[in-house]
Amino acid sequence: MKARSHRRLAFAAAFTVALAATPGAASETRSPRWHLFFGLDGAEDSYFGHGGLVWAPVGDLDHTGWRLRASVNGGQFNYLAGTVDITGRLLSAEVMPGFQWIGGNMGLTVYGGPTVQDQTTEPYDPGKTRQGTRLGAKVLVEGWLRLTDTTILNGSACYATAAETYCARIAASVDVAPNISLEPEIAAFGEPGYDQQRYGLLVGFRPSPAMQIKAGGGWAVEPDADGPYVAVQVKIWK
Repeated sequence: MKARSHRRLAFAAAFTVALAATPGAASETRSPRWHLFFGLDGAEDSYFGHGGLVWAPVGDLDHTGWRLRASVNGGQFNYLAGTVDITGRLLSAEVMPGFQWIGGNMGLTVYGGPTVQDQTTEPYDPGKTRQGTRLGAKVLVEGWLRLTDTTILNGSACYATAAETYCARIAASVDVAPNISLEPEIAAFGEPGYDQQRYGLLVGFRPSPAMQIKAGGGWAVEPDADGPYVAVQVKIWK
């Protein structure tokens, strides 16, 4: 049953990959300089929340230039260690400068910077080695490719040294009606001794050109037990 505790940490790593970059949504008056993102992610016995921003210090998000990304993730998970019910809590934060190249029908962004993670269990689980506060570095790569006027392919991958976590995701966003899109996704993430794969679908809605809401879920495949997951995301461009 110990493997169940590993998947909760992997969920937190997945937040970044679930927000793969897409073309900036310009407001009615000007191109955006800020991209704000928030969300919730849940499965059996666990839930996490996240929030963050991407900022273009010079120029805007619709053109090539420097970027600064900051985010915070946190949540709670439950698992069995032998016959003992354990409650774990995880909090992580990162600040990463980066550079984005935009040309034609595609874009690519590379980020790198420090990350900090704090993880605790109650009661204390001596078998869970990655507890306490850990500092490290993180690298994140995001990209998008516009295949047609209504279809955009998104991809991202990351690695963080604080807990040796990795993540990868590929998705296709397809406009099916005005302001409505479908986004099938495939993702993989984990840490030493644990890996998970996800297969799901998100439904996107744009109440305005500068805001998008996504909700959906799918099926998670992991070593000890498979099961459903759900996700809600909110993106705002300013």
